Amino acid sequence: MKLIIEIDNDTYLQSYLSILSIGVLECLEKKLISYDDAMNILYFPGIIDKFEEIFPDLGNALHLGTELEDVAKLIPEKLVQVTSEIRELNSRSIKFEASKKQHVSHKIV
Repeated sequence: MKLIIEIDNDTYLQSYLSILSIGVLECLEKKLISYDDAMNILYFPGIIDKFEEIFPDLGNALHLGTELEDVAKLIPEKLVQVTSEIRELNSRSIKFEASKKQHVSHKIV
């Protein structure tokens, strides 16, 4: 089974991924998922360059997300600071435009 999500508005795409990122952080903090799970869901290096280019705050948040496991293992005293920074970057990336209808389509195949 596959879930295909299509978003045809850049602002909404940025917001959607930022909301997803905040959710991933929440799950990590509650130990509902592992760092590997977080990497598989959203924090994988393959998308960082493109997002840093078109959505700098979101791209920086995703970049920091790829480093969470290393921070947790090597400098655990910085983990709260890094997750707070990711949250802040994501919060700045959530921008819904009231004047535009947002288009998201979901399809299960």
